[in-house]
Formats: sequence, C-alpha cells, structure tokens
Amino acid sequence: MVRPPLLPLPRPLVFGLALWAIALVAIEAQVISGRFVSEFHIYAEATWAWWQGAEIYEDGINGFLYLPSSAVLFTPWAYLPPLLGDALWRLSLLAVCWWGVGRLCRLLAPADGRGVDWQRLFGVALLAALPIGVVDLRGAQTEFLMLGLMLAGLADVAEGRWRRAAFLLVLAGAFKPQALALVMLAFALWPRLRLSLALWLAAALALPLAHWDPGYALGEYGQLVRKTMSSANPGGGVWHDFANGLATLGLPLDLMAQTAIRALAGVAVLILARGTVSRLPAPKAAATVAALMVTYLLLFNPRTVLGHFGDMALVAGALAGWEFHVRRNRALGWVLVLLCFALTTHVWTRGLHLATATWFKPLLACGFGLYVVVRWVPSLPDRPVAGGQDAARDTAGESLAIQG
Repeated sequence: MVRPPLLPLPRPLVFGLALWAIALVAIEAQVISGRFVSEFHIYAEATWAWWQGAEIYEDGINGFLYLPSSAVLFTPWAYLPPLLGDALWRLSLLAVCWWGVGRLCRLLAPADGRGVDWQRLFGVALLAALPIGVVDLRGAQTEFLMLGLMLAGLADVAEGRWRRAAFLLVLAGAFKPQALALVMLAFALWPRLRLSLALWLAAALALPLAHWDPGYALGEYGQLVRKTMSSANPGGGVWHDFANGLATLGLPLDLMAQTAIRALAGVAVLILARGTVSRLPAPKAAATVAALMVTYLLLFNPRTVLGHFGDMALVAGALAGWEFHVRRNRALGWVLVLLCFALTTHVWTRGLHLATATWFKPLLACGFGLYVVVRWVPSLPDRPVAGGQDAARDTAGESLAIQG
C-alpha cells in the first residue's frame, strides 16, 4: 500500500515553530551561563521541603503559592540535576501549551475543511504570541502548562470526551489553583461533567495525603489558607489586574469593592458562557468559553504579572488566524495581531514602559474581552440549538462572527 505524500507545513507554522525554538535555545543559554534564574527553583525547593516534611509556604506574599498537590506533581522535575530539570520543565510547559493551543485551533477550523488547515491558525497564534510569550517561557512559570491543560480539557468537552475533559481541567487546577475557576464554571455549564469533576477534584485534594506523614500534609492545607489570605491582597506594585490598573490611574478601590467586582464579573462570565453553550455548536462554544475564561483570569486575578498575558496572546492569535483564514476578515485579524504586539510596550522604550505600567495591559485585556463578547457570544434571545452543546449547526441567534 502506497502512503500518501506528507503535505508541507504552512509557512506561518514553520516560521512560528522556528522562532519559538530559537527563543527557547537563547533562554536556556542564559540559564546555563548563570545570567538568569527562572522560577524553577521555587517549585523545586517546595517539592524538596514537602518530602522532607518541612514548611513549603514562606511568610509574606511571595514564594510557593500553589496547592500541596502541585508540589507532589512537580517531583519528577525537582529531583533531576538543576540545569536538566529546568530545561525539561520548560520543554514540558511548551509542549503542553502547544498541544492545548493546537487543539483550540482544530476547534476553530471548519469541520468540513473548506480548504482551511488548522495548522495555519496555529502558525498565526505562535507568531502573534511570540513577543509576549517569551516572557512567560523565560520565567518557566506554570502558566503555559495551565493554559494547555485548560484548552485541551475544553476541546475534550467539545468532542464529548467527558471523563478525560474532567481529568485535564482538574489537573490544570492541581498545578495552578487559578484554573479551579474554570473547573467551577465547567461544573455549572456541563451536567455530564459534574460527577467526573467531583471525583477527580477529590482525588487531587487527597493526593498530598499519600505523604509519609498525613498529619503534616493536613497541616499544610491550613498553611495554604494562611498563605492565600495574605497573598490574595498583594497591594500596589507591578500587578496587572483591573484593580491595580485603576489605582495607577488615580481610581483606587478598597478590598471590599474589589471583591464585589470580581464576584459580579464571575457571574457575568457564567451568564455569557451559559448562553454560549446553549446556543452555539460545541466547538465554537468551547472556544468562546476559553477566551472568556482567559480574559477573566487576567483581569481579576490580583496577582496577574506580565508573563501571564502570553495566555491571552496565544488565544487571541488563534482567533486572529480564524479571522484571516475562516472568516476572511483581514481587518479584525490584524487588530488582534496588533493587540498581541501592543502587549510588549515594556520593551519599546523605558519612558513608554513607565507611562503605561500596570494599566495599559489590563486595558488591552478589556478590549480583547469586548471583542469576544461582541464577535462570539450569542447576542439575541433566540431559542437554544437543538441538542444544546451537541448541536452541529449555527443558529440565527448567534453573534455576528458566527452568522453566515
């Protein structure tokens, strides 16, 4: 049997992969030469402390800020030689991230093909996100791992793989607790996920109890509560959430007002996502929920830092590829690409960086969120699609983006 010839990769994907590979090599060279220290040591030291029965949560707002399950899951990397562990950890982050973004692009590509290859969308996403994405890649934080698992979990939801979807979503939260917001949203949106989500979440919370001293493990959960209470209100600084952005512009909010706004924003995301899931086909609904959740986490996590915007750039880049190659709307595609590049104002000039610090990037996140709501979320109170999230066709009540 003669195998069909392999098709060449689309040019944007080739360039994207090559540039990310060059960036990865350059970062590793910096780490090996000692000119840069990533966040790897924070995770490794917490894991070492965990298995020694020592305290993993230091005083103050910095240090290890994750569930005890994260320290357990990090074990395979922590006990490698430091440079090798750092390199393999960064490769793992990138691999899982690319897997999730690739699956998002598959959701966005037309099911009937129509001459649009999902790899073209993936290439646009990689190119658009590279300038800001290298910040998070350099730091080797768990952000890219969380994003990849979240996107892959939502793709499984769209494909009806409920058990694996629940596992991936909970695994994202086990590595980084911010992803638990998506776990709760998924619990509310998809009834068929609820039992699996509950079981996997119970397993993730029980995993640390496999420690040789279960009493110590339980005590660390108490220390986690203390650490969360202190770090959830970090005060002024380089945070890029909505509250710090408003404070920079002379509109400070007290903690109670911030909490109320975060809660209302969560309710708004739930309402928008519920309408989306009930009226859009499953692939488009999952992609929309992903974009809504990424925007929410950036704006309303009080500890949003510069590198976290790589998540938004990857999702925005995938949607830009959809605008270019599926909707043939080059204007909106370029708007999304320029939004991704605008996230890098910190490297243009020092004066521009100081003038836009902490408020400009949340403003861009607001702009992206507005695009998602207007362009993707169903806007008319029409009847749900037959079959809910399992529908295979667009409806007349969908947003302008999905209409024919």
